[in-house]
Amino acid sequence: MKRNVLIILGVALFVVGIIISAQHILASQNDRPLAEDEIKEFIASKYSGEIKEITRHGDLFEAILERETGIYKIVINADERSIEGLEILEARGKQIDEEKAKEIALNDVEGEVEDAQFIKNENPPVYKIKVKTDTEVIVVTVHAKSGEIINRTEEKPEEPKEQEKTLISEKEAKQKALSAVSGEIDDLELITINGIPTYEIEIEIEINDEEDVTVLVDGYTGETTITYED
Repeated sequence: MKRNVLIILGVALFVVGIIISAQHILASQNDRPLAEDEIKEFIASKYSGEIKEITRHGDLFEAILERETGIYKIVINADERSIEGLEILEARGKQIDEEKAKEIALNDVEGEVEDAQFIKNENPPVYKIKVKTDTEVIVVTVHAKSGEIINRTEEKPEEPKEQEKTLISEKEAKQKALSAVSGEIDDLELITINGIPTYEIEIEIEINDEEDVTVLVDGYTGETTITYED
């Protein structure tokens, strides 16, 4: 009986010794800094998601973690085997659709939707809904996630572009001049009068070969002005 007690006691002491040794080994492992190849496993033990990138800055490691809820930057202290910081780079969540954004805009401004755009690159992402009323066009900006109206602005109408003017040809200018005065063209020159290109055309009239008439032809409109030379 006494022998059995001694055997049991010996086994118990052996097991306790193994447990103490294992704890000592684990404590030693936890005391040492994380190696670079252990960082990924360390993060995975704490967070779910896909690790996109790991970079080292001295004793600190920065990891980019992508999850359904967003993209995060995690800072790990290798010496302390701890998380130093967690930063949200991009938050993700359900957002309203375009039809809901239009509905929100029309509840705010009575009119008809002319255009709707989703602006993903803005922070936060928004819908810009252009609503035409009886008197104006209003652009309603709707938060893509909360549905909150961020602002509304009146769209200024585009100023009509000045019609590009085309210079008439010398042939057309001659026809205009001869329609105003019958004769034979002696000379033609393109000049500028008050910023307007003008054809200056000298015509020798048929009734008096010695008398010349100068006809000014507007280079844009073709309007003529006649001056007689003494």
